[in-house]
Amino acid sequence: MNKIEEAYNMLATSAKEDINFPLTFIGLTREQETFIIEMFDIERETTKREILETLEEVRGLVDEL
Repeated sequence: MNKIEEAYNMLATSAKEDINFPLTFIGLTREQETFIIEMFDIERETTKREILETLEEVRGLVDEL
């Protein structure tokens, strides 16, 4: 099981029911699966960018010391 599949399966049942998505990743249509993968990719890229920005800030603080 990949991380996206695992994360989807751990989402609250009520959230998936509210948008009429299946309860498990395996039940997604191809379009739904693509949507979920793209959403996780967008979130991952945002998180990665934020971590890199924080790392640069920390490096700047270390240089000041």
